[in-house]
Amino acid sequence: MLTSNELADRLSRLAEKFTVTGASAALWHDGTLIRSETGTVNVTTGAPVRPDTLFAAGSVTKTLTASLAMTLVDEGQLVLDAPVSEYLPGFTTADPGRSAAITVRMLLNHSSGLPGNYLPNLEPGDDVLERLMRELTTLEVTGVPGRRFSYSNMGMSTLGRLMEVITGERFDVALRTRILQPLGMTATADAEEMLLHSTAVGHVVHPASGAVSRVPRLRVWPEYGPAGSRLWLDVESLVHFGRMHIDGTTPDGHRLLSRAALEQMRTPQYDEFWGCLRGCANFGLGWGIFREGDDPVLTHSGANLGMHSTLYVVPRQQAVLAVLTNSSTGAMLHSTLCTELLDEFFDARGPAAVAPPEASIEVDRERFTGLYRAPDGQVSVEVRDGQLHARLLPDAGLADWDRLMGSPAGGGQAMPITCIDSARSRFVMDLGSPGSFLAVQFYEPGLDGRPTLVRLGTVYERTP
Repeated sequence: MLTSNELADRLSRLAEKFTVTGASAALWHDGTLIRSETGTVNVTTGAPVRPDTLFAAGSVTKTLTASLAMTLVDEGQLVLDAPVSEYLPGFTTADPGRSAAITVRMLLNHSSGLPGNYLPNLEPGDDVLERLMRELTTLEVTGVPGRRFSYSNMGMSTLGRLMEVITGERFDVALRTRILQPLGMTATADAEEMLLHSTAVGHVVHPASGAVSRVPRLRVWPEYGPAGSRLWLDVESLVHFGRMHIDGTTPDGHRLLSRAALEQMRTPQYDEFWGCLRGCANFGLGWGIFREGDDPVLTHSGANLGMHSTLYVVPRQQAVLAVLTNSSTGAMLHSTLCTELLDEFFDARGPAAVAPPEASIEVDRERFTGLYRAPDGQVSVEVRDGQLHARLLPDAGLADWDRLMGSPAGGGQAMPITCIDSARSRFVMDLGSPGSFLAVQFYEPGLDGRPTLVRLGTVYERTP
């Protein structure tokens, strides 16, 4: 098995290769924990990353939020297939008919059609999730609820507000008392508590010069605490959480989740999942499923301002792998390190990467053209020089997020897309750098035969 020194060597080597400011990684397998860290928490102070350094949990928080929800399911206070409006009186969107059909399960498996990355950046406060529900009343639901996976931060924060109503507690309080404290996790959403720890801040690496700079803000978007914008934790705490998802118990043997709840969270929710979420073969309730079958691998990743997080759980092989970084280039370290370790030590391989075919498939190009919208922004599909192109125009908040995270898909540039399947619905977008491609899929043709939905990261709906 891997040793701490070997993990340290891999981590430092990859951090140097990808210009990652600071990193912390841990692997627990069959009762043994190895851990390593490298770099600095802050390029201005030069303080080193320590074993107990807190990093942004990012969207890995969603797995904790989902676990909190499942404790309420276990207690009979929450029913997965009940309408959200049963727990949130007055819950609605700009499309009352569609929002009435949204269930709790749809929030957990990201099929609600609620906005993915609508970013109002509300003022912090104890009632921030309640205020977010008022924002929701002005937004559209994309597609038919329950039919398509579409990753939704709004959906997860709606779940957080729903749990506030059930428990009578603020979301962060309920999360602390029901998940963090029982698992002995050093984790907090309180900025004052963060000051008492070694706390990592995010950094952006300039793509051309390689210059490293701190992000201008540590945290934004308080309304998305349940989705991943507020929680900070150390790598061993993340391992503690992952271990709970092996058998449902805390370190002292207390049962936190029933075996039935664990199984429901691991159960694939979709018959067809191509291109829905990078690095996942399917999705359960709160968990991405890296590998399906009798020896499943659960996963979730996350990003915050200049920071990345990754968690893998291999229940049958009693293994948990966690990585945290504070650099916009961290995703490359995560991908490389986790792919190597999962393959070498657990024979775990995920879905094949999206790639163009050797020979392109001809399509009726005009059938796909048009403008597709969602609260996140819009996608324009057009023909240029005889080839289909897609242009993503994010809303202002999402464009700022893309800038801070170095996302190649933002910025409004039209990029070529190439059909890769005989059904003429799956495409790949060439992002312009070697081996860099994004899945694009069209769905649900209307009466005129033209698709009504397109997925480009999230799902967008054709305008009339």
